[in-house]
Amino acid sequence: MSHITDDDATPAPPDPDDHVARLQAQIDAAKARRAGYREQAAETVARGGPARPTDEERGIIKTDDTVGTSAADANQEIRSRLSRLTSRFVRLGKK
Repeated sequence: MSHITDDDATPAPPDPDDHVARLQAQIDAAKARRAGYREQAAETVARGGPARPTDEERGIIKTDDTVGTSAADANQEIRSRLSRLTSRFVRLGKK
């Protein structure tokens, strides 16, 4: 003789009211998220648009090494070397 156990029993069908309640909770949560997104969008529009990232956030690093500064540094280096070179020739000519 076979015994019927709880494991052999067919599971009870889900309660439709519980299912509807879970779905309604998901819908309400989605509506709340959407309302939050709309509020954020309205605030962004009121500010004049999204906040622009700073140069640092975009990876742009500003230094004082402009073309003019670099050219001036190179000019100074060339003058210094020419000065040393001409002073050597002057010393050699005096001997």
